[in-house]
Amino acid sequence: MREIFEQLILDFHNSKLPIPSKREINILPLSENVRKAYIFIGMRRSGKTWAMYQRMNELLSQGLDKSKIVYINFEDDRLISMRTKDFQSILDAYFGLYPQYLERQDLYFFFDEIHEVKGWEQFIRRILDQEKMHIYISGSSAKLLGKEIASALRGRTLVTEIFPFSFTEYLNFKGLPLSKKLSTKEKATISHYMKDFLQYGGFPEAVSLDKRFFNDLLQGYIDSVIYRDIVERYNISNVHVIRELITFCLQNLSSLISINKIYNTFKSQGESIGKNSLYEFMGYLEDAYCIFSVPIFSHSRRKQVVNPKKIYGVDQGFITAYTVKPQFEQASRLENAVFCRLRQKIGNIFYYKTKNGGEVDFLTVMPHGKMALYQVSVSIADKKTYDREVSALTQAMEELSAKEGVIVTLNDKKTITLKKGTIHCIPAWQWLTE
Repeated sequence: MREIFEQLILDFHNSKLPIPSKREINILPLSENVRKAYIFIGMRRSGKTWAMYQRMNELLSQGLDKSKIVYINFEDDRLISMRTKDFQSILDAYFGLYPQYLERQDLYFFFDEIHEVKGWEQFIRRILDQEKMHIYISGSSAKLLGKEIASALRGRTLVTEIFPFSFTEYLNFKGLPLSKKLSTKEKATISHYMKDFLQYGGFPEAVSLDKRFFNDLLQGYIDSVIYRDIVERYNISNVHVIRELITFCLQNLSSLISINKIYNTFKSQGESIGKNSLYEFMGYLEDAYCIFSVPIFSHSRRKQVVNPKKIYGVDQGFITAYTVKPQFEQASRLENAVFCRLRQKIGNIFYYKTKNGGEVDFLTVMPHGKMALYQVSVSIADKKTYDREVSALTQAMEELSAKEGVIVTLNDKKTITLKKGTIHCIPAWQWLTE
């Protein structure tokens, strides 16, 4: 195995490093006395390897010699037979090639999809304890966020979630970086791209793909999640139910969902599955970063548990790939895109029900406790829609003592002044790029 790793390392050092489209990833530097592993997690094909390449390019631009960087992709077919005992061969191979670096601290090891090999967490822990190097890991979250991993590494990780392209990243990829002052032509181009982004999402491979193959591509992603991150990991035999469950969820993104509702739907279709199994399966889908559930905001844990949750996908493109008539799902796509951006920026997200039954799509809570309220609506030009969205948001602001609220729309831009606060209506392209 040592010879294989020597070849992999030499191949990497002799190859030209890809320069991917820049991602919004902030790697916090650590002091030399602090040893932690950086972990990039996210759904398959969301851009984790791109994030690694970006970090490598940053290091090279700072003057680091490429020989001090090691990249191993554990999905390489030459490593299929690798076992736990073979991990030492990585270090033996590298220091055999570069013995002059044995005592250096500026070494960077990148392990892509390392979870494919059993026992990887013990190997990483040993490196952190004994070796002088910086460690970067990527993989599907189902394999990296389990309780056993947290226990093995004892909190010695810094986790970065990798989502498909944000709208800013999408525009950069399209060659249209945002400037402070936009011309009329640039605004028109951004508006066009906004429609495309909402329909097809931001998976890097899908952004430049011929749209004729889009559905097959994203459905293939889901197949990979089902079989590699769920069925294989948890030894699931009822693959059919898993497939039906994920299809149901992706066809109902931005909707209120409960296990009881799913159970009754499946029962009516003749599917035999218990509620406990459904709870487990939903957890697997979330662990794989395929879907996310958003609970109601309440200081009561019981109310959060018993109330239905809203579900969202890691990318709004799934609505197009899994909905029979996606042209009618513009509102769901917009709301899903807003959720993804909030998740990337804040993470702690709820929906809110007012005392008189009005619903606010998102309530976010910052680590220091500050709250923010967001409604999402394709347009508020219609009076009925305007009254519904503004009324719910106004009531929520009063109940929570919030001075501001936001309505994200496709094109509407205005400021609504209230007696005790302000509502900002912001076009989606602008809000998504702030």
